[in-house]
Amino acid sequence: MQKAFLYIDILAFESLVRSKSAKVERIFKIFDSLKVFQHHALETIVFSDTIIVFSKDEGNPIHYYFTFLTEYSQQLFYKLSEINIYFKAILCTGEFNFKKLTNFQAYHGQALIDAYKDEKCLPGFGLFVKKQDTGNINAFIEVPLSEEYNFVILCQSFSNLYRTTSGFLPVDDVSIFEETDTFFRIEEDIRFLREINYYRLNIPSERIREKYEKVYSIYKSTFPLFFEKFETYGFDPFILHTDFIPSLNPEEIDAMRDVAEMNKH
Repeated sequence: MQKAFLYIDILAFESLVRSKSAKVERIFKIFDSLKVFQHHALETIVFSDTIIVFSKDEGNPIHYYFTFLTEYSQQLFYKLSEINIYFKAILCTGEFNFKKLTNFQAYHGQALIDAYKDEKCLPGFGLFVKKQDTGNINAFIEVPLSEEYNFVILCQSFSNLYRTTSGFLPVDDVSIFEETDTFFRIEEDIRFLREINYYRLNIPSERIREKYEKVYSIYKSTFPLFFEKFETYGFDPFILHTDFIPSLNPEEIDAMRDVAEMNKH
């Protein structure tokens, strides 16, 4: 049966387990907190570091399911970004079968096979949507990536601000960050870019470094005027406005600790 289908895989999970990282337990707590489990029209399966979410029936148009699946991907993105954990996710439509048997859940289908294979070949990380299904995501920017996939910009506050300001900073009125939720995650977005910028410049492994470089380059090419400012001033949130009051310390770059740990091995 054709389903709206989301496949999510956590990056570098094996190395986290091998190193007995405390982040492993936090990842599963984050999984357990996701709102997707409460959605009446969606079924969610978690096994190890993989999440599968799919539509239970065909009672709604595809864009209905895609809207929620994209929002849940974004929710997971922000929760994991707090601990500098990232995922690679594929959003598509495809054949998938699921049945609750007496003692276990049985599931299989071409959508799962294709997502599992394609995920390993896609560069970078984040949310990728099959081009055959474009048009079903309305509130997020899609960036062409390959013949089959587009990259979905999950930093929505960042993209909203770019559209509102036409790429020019600082803003005229700092109150826009307090009086509307259009930009309420702008600090988290800037932090995300600040962290992956450090990773792409300092991770010792070229193969891993390239993943961060790819995502960084997509954002840079999509928001070039912002990046002229942020690269010059080290992704300092005060670029938004001199009276902007950050809730996160821009001097704290958690990626520094991760890279230092990598350099020990």
